[in-house]
Amino acid sequence: MDFSRALARFVVDTDYDDIPAYVFETQKKSVLDAVAITLGAATLGDGCKEMVEVATENSYGAVGDAAVIGFGRKLPAPWAAFANASMAHSLDFGDTQMRAIVHSNASTFPAALAVAEKLGGVDGKTLLTALVIGSEVACRVSLGVEQDLERYGFYMPPIYTSFGATAAVCKLLKLTEEQVVDAFSFDLCQTTCSAELMNNRDTVVRSIREAFAAKNAVLSGLLAQKGLKGFAEPFEGKLGFYHAYARDETDLDRALEGLGSSFEAGTLYFKLWPSCAGTHPVIASVKKLVEEDHIAPQEIRRVHVVTSQRNRMLAEPEEIRKAPATSMIAKFSIPYTGAVAILRGDVTLDDFQPAALQDGAVKALAAKFTYEVNEAWGKAEGMNTDVTIFTDRGEHHHFYTEVGLPPRDATFEELTAKLRSCARHAVRPKSEEDLGRIADTIRHMESLEDIAQFTSLL
Repeated sequence: MDFSRALARFVVDTDYDDIPAYVFETQKKSVLDAVAITLGAATLGDGCKEMVEVATENSYGAVGDAAVIGFGRKLPAPWAAFANASMAHSLDFGDTQMRAIVHSNASTFPAALAVAEKLGGVDGKTLLTALVIGSEVACRVSLGVEQDLERYGFYMPPIYTSFGATAAVCKLLKLTEEQVVDAFSFDLCQTTCSAELMNNRDTVVRSIREAFAAKNAVLSGLLAQKGLKGFAEPFEGKLGFYHAYARDETDLDRALEGLGSSFEAGTLYFKLWPSCAGTHPVIASVKKLVEEDHIAPQEIRRVHVVTSQRNRMLAEPEEIRKAPATSMIAKFSIPYTGAVAILRGDVTLDDFQPAALQDGAVKALAAKFTYEVNEAWGKAEGMNTDVTIFTDRGEHHHFYTEVGLPPRDATFEELTAKLRSCARHAVRPKSEEDLGRIADTIRHMESLEDIAQFTSLL
């Protein structure tokens, strides 16, 4: 199967008029979401400030092509992409494609925005088209894998997204089909991520991981533009991506099914809780049980969670998840987020501040969480979650599943409120009027003659 060529052909041949309107509406929500998160992560994200400093220090004396969101400065495109992407996923608050299990815009948006600014004169329709193409490619590459690959030592979301970011960059650079394949090859040789991040309470890699993917995507497109040659089959080759990462446990027909006519990029889940999507079923379940059964925290004896293979990392190692030392570990903790939801009725950015992590009541309740893994729940059932709260009055049970259900569709208004909430933590405060102007510009991005009208607001 000529998988690499098929993806490259999709990148080259797909234009604005080929993409349904609802997909663009989803993509605009994703842009709004990304700007919101980036503004907040500038001060709240683990390691983000230092990543921006590294990007700035290594750009000294160079021409600034693209904006670093919220910082009032411009850097060369690769370093601007690096800086923005370090913040894009840091709060673990970004959109998710639930079928492909990938944050398809996490490095795609920063990389594409930087290159569009570098090129100059790019209009809103062109940027939106590149973003949709990038998001779609990230999803398709992921759908080619049949199993979760953490067991082989790889943390896949930023790896999948790196190819999407590369596709978006290639579209903006107007590369040929052959050059796109070359760019995928160069990205394959640069981008990876170790699953060891799941076992380390002190690492910032989970927070800033998309920085490498975005920067490498920009470089990959620019290398291909120069005419440098990569591999003919970077994905499906005998020793290519799918062999190296997935041990050939693949379904490439599924990955390409409907490519160009149906869009995975049009079905994204937008988070209204700032934690890993895998914690959301627990948050939703305990909130439902507490509200409907009028459960008081003091009567809870135990909270038992049955989770999937994919989400076991949110409960293991137990000593880390029950007493998270950092905000990022807390965001990836079923016991912590579940305890917060029970005690406070919601989960917000404030719940991941240093003082909040030391809350004795939350720690005591998190210690009452137990878990088991249902090994039969594979990739397709990754969000399946079974929650039982044991109290003095008896057992309270809720089963959560998304199998066969459409993703929850957050409104533009909800995401605008999220922008205002995140922007409270920005390095450079923005007025309500400024935030309203950003949201309105994104809502009508297809009408922009030059995306400078958008980036000037950032």
